[in-house]
Amino acid sequence: MADSDASIMPAADDIPKAENFTQVGVVSEERGRLQVQEHKISVSESARRKIHIAAASGNWIEALSYSRIPSQWWRIPLNGREMTALHVAVSMRKTSFAEKLVNCMEMHDLEIPMVDGNTAFCLAAMTGNVKIAGILLRKNRRLPWIRGQNNMLPIQLASSAGHISMAEFLFQALPLDLHNSMPFQDIANLFFFTIDNNIYSVASKLLNRYPKLATMENEGGFTALQMLAQISSSQEAIGDEDIVRSLFKGMGKEEESLNYAKLSTAMFDAAKYGNTMILKFIFKYYPELLFEVDSTKQRNLLHIAILHRQEAVYKLILKQGDFKNMMVQLVDFNDNNVLHLAAKLEKPEQKFGLSTNYVQMRTEETWFKEVQKIVPPSMKTKKNKDGLTPIELFHQSHKELHKESASELKSLANTLIVVATLIITLGISVAITIPLNDIDSTLTPIFRKKTWYIIFFISVGLETSFCAASMLFYASAILPSNVEPQDESIRLQENKVRFGSVTLFISAGFMLVASIASATLIFEFLSSWSPYFTFGVGVLVFILHFTLDHALWSKYISHLVLTLSKVTPVKFERLFGPISKVYKSYHPLQKRRSLN
Repeated sequence: MADSDASIMPAADDIPKAENFTQVGVVSEERGRLQVQEHKISVSESARRKIHIAAASGNWIEALSYSRIPSQWWRIPLNGREMTALHVAVSMRKTSFAEKLVNCMEMHDLEIPMVDGNTAFCLAAMTGNVKIAGILLRKNRRLPWIRGQNNMLPIQLASSAGHISMAEFLFQALPLDLHNSMPFQDIANLFFFTIDNNIYSVASKLLNRYPKLATMENEGGFTALQMLAQISSSQEAIGDEDIVRSLFKGMGKEEESLNYAKLSTAMFDAAKYGNTMILKFIFKYYPELLFEVDSTKQRNLLHIAILHRQEAVYKLILKQGDFKNMMVQLVDFNDNNVLHLAAKLEKPEQKFGLSTNYVQMRTEETWFKEVQKIVPPSMKTKKNKDGLTPIELFHQSHKELHKESASELKSLANTLIVVATLIITLGISVAITIPLNDIDSTLTPIFRKKTWYIIFFISVGLETSFCAASMLFYASAILPSNVEPQDESIRLQENKVRFGSVTLFISAGFMLVASIASATLIFEFLSSWSPYFTFGVGVLVFILHFTLDHALWSKYISHLVLTLSKVTPVKFERLFGPISKVYKSYHPLQKRRSLN
């Protein structure tokens, strides 16, 4: 009889409270006595296996059907790890079986440990089964204080396993004055477990009770703030702002024991990983750290943000007033200024799937140009200890990436230009071969035959025009330019391929319309619903494509609109400027002649 694995939080009134952590010694003695008793029960190997199978499957009726099994069979160790039926049921999450078994057991039976020291309650904590934990806890109120593997309490096991609901449930079972019920080192270990596994609700409550935890270090020598600073801004977690606020309040109360070197390290880590939330709190509570410089490489906060391409941190620093003007002037241990750091290429991350080097190269070009805006002209030509200017360093460090990016874009353009050639060939061949007869006929569905001819030739004309435009864009991306290879902008090349892809897609849409019109003109016997059906299927394909690649096309279109809004006015001015000047000089002359 299998059962469900519902996870229901027990009522707060049902949660037991511990009296004193010295109970743990008494419990340990009694557990040892129970182990001796249980080994006196003699049961065959086949009977043990049957109990194990019944407990693992949650079949309570089958477990009771074995007549030769002793009455206290729940104390029998079933395997080499000395798991009892309750251990098996809890580990397999058989809630109903475990509940019925607990009702048959005495209170101290729940304290029987496995070889590794885990009780059934410890296993419930490790698996995160709150409902089973509540059932066990109502039977025996000492269970939260019985240590399991690695001498850890159940709440520590639950926290280290990352079970948020279980950790919150067990925390409610602990008294408010934890320091009177357990060693403070256990409290500190629990705190760092909750920080490490994003259980911030419990961590915040611990901090509010014991502000000293804000300045303590874990076994690795890291404070809680340092641990949180190394979490990327993309890894959002519920309650992270609350725990950071609690940390800074705790540090304010423990000002005397505050390690400013650790705080400075946390700030640089936050800048490296893009954790703007922690930086905002640091700027609010410790604004003097904004001018802090890394002692090893002589880099400030702006240097770190630029080097690790953290745009959000970069913008946050620029919002801090005129401080950025002083931060920009600083050079690091190798005489690199901020533009040199923007030109450096760190080790690329391991990518899986299709290669997109050109995307990274385009991002690098954009980032370098963005940093160029905040530096004075003199810093653009300054050399570092290696004798390189920022632009020279950029070309040197991005040489291989630029080469691979250009190769990828040309390969992509080559493939797409073949598709464009097929589309334009198909459009022209159909336009040439379609018969022109009986133009005024009204036998065609939906429209007159003359209207269908108009639709067809307009569609073919637009299809050919857009397809030719896409071929020109692709050819422009493939053919070598008149600039040096290292000066060729990957961003410009990518824009050409993007414009080509958009025009090719539009061309495919007009090809669909032209195909429907040509089929209607050639096969006059088609039913009136045929064009609707064909057009509907075609539109469905386009909609499906847009749905699957919505993020890609929205990015394409927004990027193209932004590019056109910036580039088009300048290009139009260059193109029509001379024509406008000629017109203005010629127009007054014509006006004078008319007056004469």
